[in-house]
Amino acid sequence: MGEAKRKRLQHSQTVDSPTAFSGVIDLHTLAPVAAIDSNRIKELVGDDSLPDSRQVVLNAFKASVGERSFRVGFCIGSESGFSAVGIAVIERLMIEVPGVPLHVVPIIHADIAWDMVLRHLRNFTGQVLLFAFSDSDVYDAGTAEMFFSSAVCVYGIEGDPLKRLTAMQRRKIHEQAAKAFKRPLPKLYATDVSQEDTPWIFRLVTPAGKEIRTAVWNGRRDYVHEFPKDIVRWVGGDKIAIVQVDAPVGINRRSSLSLTHSLALDFDGVIHWARDSDTFQSILKSFIRLDLESVSPPSISEGWQPEVVILAANDARTAG
Repeated sequence: MGEAKRKRLQHSQTVDSPTAFSGVIDLHTLAPVAAIDSNRIKELVGDDSLPDSRQVVLNAFKASVGERSFRVGFCIGSESGFSAVGIAVIERLMIEVPGVPLHVVPIIHADIAWDMVLRHLRNFTGQVLLFAFSDSDVYDAGTAEMFFSSAVCVYGIEGDPLKRLTAMQRRKIHEQAAKAFKRPLPKLYATDVSQEDTPWIFRLVTPAGKEIRTAVWNGRRDYVHEFPKDIVRWVGGDKIAIVQVDAPVGINRRSSLSLTHSLALDFDGVIHWARDSDTFQSILKSFIRLDLESVSPPSISEGWQPEVVILAANDARTAG
Protein backbone atom coordinates (compact mmCIF):
# COMPACT_ATOMS: atom_id res chain seq x y z
CA MET A 1 0.00 0.00 0.00
CA GLY A 2 1.36 3.43 -0.93
CA GLU A 3 2.20 5.91 1.85
CA ALA A 4 -0.43 8.43 0.73
CA LYS A 5 -3.15 5.78 0.62
CA ARG A 6 -2.11 4.44 4.03
CA LYS A 7 -2.39 7.92 5.59
CA ARG A 8 -5.81 8.47 4.06
CA LEU A 9 -6.99 5.13 5.46
CA GLN A 10 -5.67 5.93 8.96
CA HIS A 11 -7.25 9.34 8.83
CA SER A 12 -10.65 7.99 7.80
CA GLN A 13 -10.74 5.88 10.95
CA THR A 14 -11.02 8.91 13.25
CA VAL A 15 -12.41 11.79 11.16
CA ASP A 16 -16.10 11.64 10.37
CA SER A 17 -17.87 13.23 7.46
CA PRO A 18 -19.16 16.79 8.09
CA THR A 19 -21.36 16.82 11.20
CA ALA A 20 -22.91 20.29 11.08
CA PHE A 21 -26.71 20.29 11.41
CA SER A 22 -28.35 22.07 8.48
CA GLY A 23 -32.04 21.85 9.44
CA VAL A 24 -34.18 24.27 11.45
CA ILE A 25 -33.18 24.69 15.10
CA ASP A 26 -36.09 24.84 17.54
CA LEU A 27 -35.74 27.11 20.58
CA HIS A 28 -38.45 26.56 23.20
CA THR A 29 -38.66 29.41 25.73
CA LEU A 30 -38.25 28.19 29.30
CA ALA A 31 -41.18 29.13 31.51
CA PRO A 32 -40.52 31.78 34.17
CA VAL A 33 -39.79 30.57 37.69
CA ALA A 34 -41.36 32.68 40.41
CA ALA A 35 -38.38 32.12 42.71
CA ILE A 36 -36.09 33.99 40.31
CA ASP A 37 -37.13 37.56 41.03
CA SER A 38 -35.20 40.74 41.73
CA ASN A 39 -34.65 39.74 45.36
CA ARG A 40 -33.20 36.38 44.29
CA ILE A 41 -30.89 38.10 41.80
CA LYS A 42 -29.64 40.46 44.53
CA GLU A 43 -28.96 37.41 46.67
CA LEU A 44 -27.13 35.60 43.87
CA VAL A 45 -24.80 38.52 43.07
CA GLY A 46 -24.53 39.91 46.60
CA ASP A 47 -25.54 43.41 45.51
CA ASP A 48 -28.48 45.12 47.26
CA SER A 49 -28.10 48.25 45.13
CA LEU A 50 -29.78 46.61 42.12
CA PRO A 51 -33.24 48.02 41.32
CA ASP A 52 -36.40 46.12 42.16
CA SER A 53 -38.37 44.64 39.29
CA ARG A 54 -41.59 42.69 39.35
CA GLN A 55 -40.79 40.86 36.12
CA VAL A 56 -37.44 39.42 35.08
CA VAL A 57 -37.21 38.49 31.40
CA LEU A 58 -34.61 35.80 30.75
CA ASN A 59 -33.38 34.66 27.36
CA ALA A 60 -33.25 30.96 28.22
CA PHE A 61 -34.42 28.09 26.02
CA LYS A 62 -34.54 24.37 25.44
CA ALA A 63 -32.89 23.78 22.06
CA SER A 64 -33.89 20.89 19.81
CA VAL A 65 -31.34 20.26 17.08
CA GLY A 66 -32.03 17.10 15.13
CA GLU A 67 -31.82 14.26 17.67
CA ARG A 68 -29.96 16.43 20.21
CA SER A 69 -31.47 18.64 22.88
CA PHE A 70 -29.84 20.94 25.41
CA ARG A 71 -30.46 24.16 27.35
CA VAL A 72 -29.10 27.46 26.05
CA GLY A 73 -29.01 30.99 27.44
CA PHE A 74 -27.97 34.44 26.24
CA CYS A 75 -26.56 37.27 28.37
CA ILE A 76 -23.96 40.03 28.62
CA GLY A 77 -20.73 38.76 30.12
CA SER A 78 -17.06 37.96 29.69
CA GLU A 79 -14.59 35.21 30.49
CA SER A 80 -14.67 36.16 34.17
CA GLY A 81 -18.18 37.40 34.95
CA PHE A 82 -21.76 37.99 33.87
CA SER A 83 -24.40 40.70 34.22
CA ALA A 84 -26.97 40.41 37.00
CA VAL A 85 -29.53 39.20 34.47
CA GLY A 86 -26.89 36.78 33.16
CA ILE A 87 -26.50 35.31 36.65
CA ALA A 88 -30.28 34.84 36.68
CA VAL A 89 -30.11 33.12 33.27
CA ILE A 90 -27.50 30.72 34.66
CA GLU A 91 -29.74 30.06 37.67
CA ARG A 92 -32.68 29.27 35.36
CA LEU A 93 -30.60 26.92 33.21
CA MET A 94 -29.25 25.08 36.25
CA ILE A 95 -32.79 24.48 37.52
CA GLU A 96 -33.39 22.49 34.32
CA VAL A 97 -30.26 20.33 34.56
CA PRO A 98 -28.57 20.79 37.94
CA GLY A 99 -24.98 19.79 38.58
CA VAL A 100 -23.73 19.69 34.99
CA PRO A 101 -20.92 21.90 33.64
CA LEU A 102 -21.90 25.22 32.07
CA HIS A 103 -20.28 25.60 28.64
CA VAL A 104 -19.55 29.28 28.00
CA VAL A 105 -18.94 30.94 24.63
CA PRO A 106 -17.61 34.53 24.92
CA ILE A 107 -18.50 36.69 21.89
CA ILE A 108 -16.93 40.12 21.33
CA HIS A 109 -17.37 40.86 17.59
CA ALA A 110 -20.80 42.13 16.51
CA ASP A 111 -20.19 41.41 12.81
CA ILE A 112 -19.83 37.66 13.39
CA ALA A 113 -21.91 37.32 16.57
CA TRP A 114 -24.85 35.53 14.95
CA ASP A 115 -22.53 33.30 12.92
CA MET A 116 -20.84 32.21 16.16
CA VAL A 117 -24.20 31.54 17.81
CA LEU A 118 -25.52 29.52 14.89
CA ARG A 119 -22.33 27.46 14.58
CA HIS A 120 -22.50 26.38 18.22
CA LEU A 121 -26.22 25.70 18.15
CA ARG A 122 -25.65 23.37 15.21
CA ASN A 123 -22.73 21.47 16.74
CA PHE A 124 -23.00 21.61 20.54
CA THR A 125 -22.92 18.17 22.18
CA GLY A 126 -23.11 19.12 25.88
CA GLN A 127 -26.12 19.83 28.10
CA VAL A 128 -25.98 23.53 29.01
CA LEU A 129 -24.68 26.28 26.71
CA LEU A 130 -24.32 29.99 27.52
CA PHE A 131 -23.46 32.76 25.07
CA ALA A 132 -21.77 35.69 26.86
CA PHE A 133 -21.75 38.88 24.76
CA SER A 134 -19.24 41.61 25.55
CA ASP A 135 -21.76 44.50 25.41
CA SER A 136 -25.31 45.44 24.43
CA ASP A 137 -24.49 45.97 20.74
CA VAL A 138 -22.89 42.55 20.42
CA TYR A 139 -25.79 41.06 22.39
CA ASP A 140 -28.30 42.58 19.95
CA ALA A 141 -26.31 41.33 16.97
CA GLY A 142 -26.18 37.80 18.35
CA THR A 143 -29.79 37.48 19.53
CA ALA A 144 -32.07 39.59 17.30
CA GLU A 145 -31.40 37.27 14.36
CA MET A 146 -33.21 34.46 16.20
CA PHE A 147 -36.51 36.14 15.50
CA PHE A 148 -36.15 36.48 11.74
CA SER A 149 -33.64 33.82 10.69
CA SER A 150 -35.01 30.92 8.66
CA ALA A 151 -32.50 28.66 10.45
CA VAL A 152 -34.28 29.04 13.81
CA CYS A 153 -37.85 28.69 15.03
CA VAL A 154 -38.57 30.23 18.43
CA TYR A 155 -41.48 28.93 20.50
CA GLY A 156 -43.19 30.83 23.30
CA ILE A 157 -43.88 29.64 26.82
CA GLU A 158 -47.17 28.05 25.73
CA GLY A 159 -45.46 26.12 22.94
CA ASP A 160 -46.72 28.22 20.04
CA PRO A 161 -44.18 29.27 17.40
CA LEU A 162 -43.48 33.00 17.47
CA LYS A 163 -43.93 34.90 14.23
CA ARG A 164 -40.73 35.93 12.50
CA LEU A 165 -40.12 39.66 12.41
CA THR A 166 -40.78 41.51 9.18
CA ALA A 167 -38.17 43.48 7.28
CA MET A 168 -39.66 46.72 8.64
CA GLN A 169 -39.54 45.48 12.23
CA ARG A 170 -35.98 44.39 11.69
CA ARG A 171 -35.05 47.83 10.36
CA LYS A 172 -36.62 49.50 13.42
CA ILE A 173 -34.56 47.28 15.70
CA HIS A 174 -31.38 48.38 13.95
CA GLU A 175 -32.46 52.03 14.20
CA GLN A 176 -33.16 51.72 17.92
CA ALA A 177 -29.83 50.01 18.46
CA ALA A 178 -28.07 52.83 16.60
CA LYS A 179 -29.76 55.45 18.81
CA ALA A 180 -28.63 53.56 21.89
CA PHE A 181 -25.00 53.53 20.70
CA LYS A 182 -22.39 53.12 23.46
CA ARG A 183 -24.80 51.92 26.07
CA PRO A 184 -22.95 51.49 29.39
CA LEU A 185 -21.71 48.01 30.22
CA PRO A 186 -23.56 46.56 33.22
CA LYS A 187 -21.60 45.48 36.25
CA LEU A 188 -20.34 41.91 35.94
CA TYR A 189 -20.46 39.32 38.69
CA ALA A 190 -18.67 36.03 39.23
CA THR A 191 -20.52 32.74 39.60
CA ASP A 192 -19.58 29.55 41.42
CA VAL A 193 -21.23 27.34 38.79
CA SER A 194 -18.76 24.88 37.25
CA GLN A 195 -17.77 26.29 33.85
CA GLU A 196 -16.11 24.85 30.77
CA ASP A 197 -15.08 26.54 27.57
CA THR A 198 -16.88 25.16 24.54
CA PRO A 199 -14.48 23.84 21.90
CA TRP A 200 -14.09 25.64 18.61
CA ILE A 201 -13.48 22.95 15.99
CA PHE A 202 -13.27 23.50 12.26
CA ARG A 203 -13.15 21.16 9.28
CA LEU A 204 -10.46 21.98 6.75
CA VAL A 205 -9.56 20.47 3.39
CA THR A 206 -6.01 21.19 2.23
CA PRO A 207 -5.13 22.04 -1.39
CA ALA A 208 -3.91 18.43 -1.67
CA GLY A 209 -7.36 17.16 -0.69
CA LYS A 210 -6.54 16.01 2.84
CA GLU A 211 -9.40 16.52 5.31
CA ILE A 212 -8.55 17.35 8.92
CA ARG A 213 -10.02 18.99 11.99
CA THR A 214 -8.36 22.06 13.48
CA ALA A 215 -9.31 23.51 16.87
CA VAL A 216 -8.65 26.81 18.65
CA TRP A 217 -8.00 27.04 22.40
CA ASN A 218 -7.66 30.14 24.57
CA GLY A 219 -4.57 30.20 26.80
CA ARG A 220 -5.92 33.34 28.53
CA ARG A 221 -2.50 34.80 29.37
CA ASP A 222 0.91 33.35 28.57
CA TYR A 223 -0.60 29.87 28.23
CA VAL A 224 -1.39 29.69 31.97
CA HIS A 225 -4.91 28.48 31.14
CA GLU A 226 -4.03 24.87 30.39
CA PHE A 227 -5.95 22.99 27.74
CA PRO A 228 -8.18 20.05 28.76
CA LYS A 229 -6.64 16.61 28.95
CA ASP A 230 -9.02 15.35 26.29
CA ILE A 231 -8.39 18.23 23.88
CA VAL A 232 -6.78 15.88 21.33
CA ARG A 233 -10.16 14.15 21.01
CA TRP A 234 -11.50 17.36 19.46
CA VAL A 235 -9.53 16.72 16.27
CA GLY A 236 -8.64 13.01 16.17
CA GLY A 237 -6.02 11.39 13.97
CA ASP A 238 -2.87 9.38 14.61
CA LYS A 239 -0.53 12.37 14.84
CA ILE A 240 -1.66 15.68 16.35
CA ALA A 241 0.10 19.05 16.49
CA ILE A 242 -0.56 21.49 19.33
CA VAL A 243 0.92 24.79 18.21
CA GLN A 244 1.46 27.72 20.57
CA VAL A 245 0.49 30.98 18.86
CA ASP A 246 2.04 34.11 20.40
CA ALA A 247 0.35 36.90 18.40
CA PRO A 248 -2.86 37.65 16.49
CA VAL A 249 -3.04 36.58 12.85
CA GLY A 250 -1.95 38.87 10.03
CA ILE A 251 -3.98 41.53 8.26
CA ASN A 252 -4.96 39.17 5.46
CA ARG A 253 -6.35 36.74 8.08
CA ARG A 254 -4.62 33.83 6.41
CA SER A 255 -1.52 33.20 8.53
CA SER A 256 -3.28 30.65 10.77
CA LEU A 257 -4.83 28.98 7.75
CA SER A 258 -1.44 28.78 6.03
CA LEU A 259 0.07 27.37 9.22
CA THR A 260 -2.65 24.72 9.38
CA HIS A 261 -2.11 23.77 5.75
CA SER A 262 1.63 23.46 6.40
CA LEU A 263 1.18 21.27 9.48
CA ALA A 264 -1.42 19.11 7.70
CA LEU A 265 1.40 17.74 5.56
CA ASP A 266 2.68 15.79 8.60
CA PHE A 267 -0.24 15.81 11.06
CA ASP A 268 -3.81 14.50 11.07
CA GLY A 269 -5.16 17.17 13.46
CA VAL A 270 -4.00 20.66 14.46
CA ILE A 271 -4.81 22.57 17.66
CA HIS A 272 -4.03 26.30 17.86
CA TRP A 273 -3.20 27.10 21.50
CA ALA A 274 -3.47 30.90 21.65
CA ARG A 275 -1.27 32.75 24.12
CA ASP A 276 -4.02 35.15 25.22
CA SER A 277 -7.64 36.09 24.57
CA ASP A 278 -6.80 38.66 21.87
CA THR A 279 -4.87 36.06 19.89
CA PHE A 280 -7.62 33.49 20.43
CA GLN A 281 -10.31 35.87 19.17
CA SER A 282 -8.15 36.84 16.20
CA ILE A 283 -7.66 33.23 15.06
CA LEU A 284 -11.32 32.47 15.67
CA LYS A 285 -12.50 35.47 13.68
CA SER A 286 -10.15 34.65 10.80
CA PHE A 287 -11.44 31.06 10.50
CA ILE A 288 -15.06 32.24 10.59
CA ARG A 289 -14.41 35.00 8.05
CA LEU A 290 -12.73 32.43 5.81
CA ASP A 291 -15.95 30.38 6.14
CA LEU A 292 -14.34 27.22 7.52
CA GLU A 293 -17.05 24.79 8.53
CA SER A 294 -17.64 24.28 12.27
CA VAL A 295 -17.99 20.63 13.29
CA SER A 296 -18.29 18.44 16.38
CA PRO A 297 -15.48 16.21 17.68
CA PRO A 298 -14.96 12.96 15.74
CA SER A 299 -15.86 9.50 16.98
CA ILE A 300 -12.82 7.92 18.60
CA SER A 301 -12.22 4.17 18.89
CA GLU A 302 -11.23 2.53 22.18
CA GLY A 303 -7.52 2.27 22.84
CA TRP A 304 -6.74 5.28 20.64
CA GLN A 305 -3.30 6.66 21.52
CA PRO A 306 -2.16 9.39 19.12
CA GLU A 307 1.28 10.90 18.89
CA VAL A 308 1.11 14.49 20.15
CA VAL A 309 3.72 17.13 19.32
CA ILE A 310 3.78 20.65 20.82
CA LEU A 311 5.26 23.33 18.56
CA ALA A 312 5.72 27.10 18.55
CA ALA A 313 4.09 29.11 15.76
CA ASN A 314 7.21 31.21 15.27
CA ASP A 315 9.30 28.10 14.74
CA ALA A 316 11.21 28.37 11.45
CA ARG A 317 9.58 25.18 10.22
CA THR A 318 6.01 26.44 10.77
CA ALA A 319 6.29 30.15 10.09
CA GLY A 320 3.56 31.35 7.78
